[in-house]
Amino acid sequence: MNKREIKETIKKERSNYPCLKGNLHTFYAWLCQDRDYYVFQYIKRMRMTEYHYALRDSNKFHWLGYIWWKHRKNKLGRILNLDMGEGAFGPGLYIAHTNIIVGSAKIGSNCKLHGQNCIGSGAEIGDHCELWVGAKVFGPCKLADNITVAAGAVVIDSFEEEGITIGGVPAKKLK
Repeated sequence: MNKREIKETIKKERSNYPCLKGNLHTFYAWLCQDRDYYVFQYIKRMRMTEYHYALRDSNKFHWLGYIWWKHRKNKLGRILNLDMGEGAFGPGLYIAHTNIIVGSAKIGSNCKLHGQNCIGSGAEIGDHCELWVGAKVFGPCKLADNITVAAGAVVIDSFEEEGITIGGVPAKKLK
């Protein structure tokens, strides 16, 4: 990951939040303590941590940058109840609400998390997936692209069919 790619990823993710569409809107969001402003700041810090982590062996300054950004990410994460490892998400992440825990999972691009989600270690989630409020994904399971996980669903099995909606405890195909 180079500097241009990280800037493009951050710009793409910023566009997911309408309250940050310009400098005046961003200032207003900061001034009013808007949740989306702080969620985006967390995502930005996560991306900067990933960037410096990837380059940490090439230069000691990147190692220091990694420590600095990880500290800032974790500090804000404790306030927002967000705990996500570096490198778990592809570009285009959107977080609608907080209280999200992500283990060492692999999540594709343009993923939407609607809050109170838990994604366990070993989970693989495809591109353009959406996890609604309270949806959980546990264990070494795989979700294909364009899958919607209904609110409160608990996913413990793999779903390889694209474009479906799953829900229930344990999750099964709904549509």
